[in-house]
Formats: sequence, C-alpha cells, structure tokens
Amino acid sequence: HGLFKKLGIPGPKPLPYFGSVLEYRKGMWHFDNKCFKKYGKMWGFYDGRQPVLAIRDPEMIKAVLVKECYSAFTNRRNFGPAGVMKNAISVAKDEQWKRVRTLLSPTFTSGKLKEMFPIIAQYGDMLVRNLRKEAEKGNSINTK
Repeated sequence: HGLFKKLGIPGPKPLPYFGSVLEYRKGMWHFDNKCFKKYGKMWGFYDGRQPVLAIRDPEMIKAVLVKECYSAFTNRRNFGPAGVMKNAISVAKDEQWKRVRTLLSPTFTSGKLKEMFPIIAQYGDMLVRNLRKEAEKGNSINTK
C-alpha cells in the first residue's frame, strides 16, 4: 500500500487488506467528489491491494486514453467477472485491449462523430420528451 506515497501522489490512507474500499460506503460518486475536493485533479486509492489512479484533468485523461494508451496505460480498473462484456474496451486487458481499440478507433474519428451527432441528438430529445411526460403525470422514474 505504499506505491502512491512513494510516487508522491496524494490520496486517502488505505487500510491493510481493505485499502480504501470502506470509503465507498456512501457510494463511489460521493467518494470521488470528496477526494477531488481534498486532493485535486489526481489521487490514488486502493481497491483492496490493487492501486487505482483517479484523474479528473481533461488533458491528463486525454494523454492516458489517447496519447500513451499503447505504451503504459492499457489496463483499466477490474470490476470482476464481465461475462459477455469481457471484451469491452473498458474491461479488456493487454493485447485484447489493443485489438479492440484498434478495431474501434476508426469509428470515432471527428468526421464519423459529426455524422452520428444528429442521431444522438434526436434520441436525446426523445428521451427528454418522454421523461418530461412522465414527470408531468407525477410518475417517478427509476434511473437504475
């Protein structure tokens, strides 16, 4: 549990075996916001004994996910057995991750994203209309 301390990366003090996992009691969103307010745009924590680096700086995120992705940052946080999703870009590891990323990259060029935007906007508008209708009826909406 001394990796982040050695690297000078701030973060909550981990417990033996548990790491920072007990900090998630109020949820990951609450934990992340608390850490962001306390430590800034980057901090380290532990999922048990597994070190996890959290980043909230857009330029640094771009460096990790785009510029340095093949050399140092191929693996992401492990959320356990993924079943049919084991090959998802956010879960795949090492060579499998590189293969999936190579296959997906041409899909997300700026030109392709510009083509997709009207479709995404159309369905976003449809979602908002449907949510508004339910709210006007006084119905609750389960967002899980």
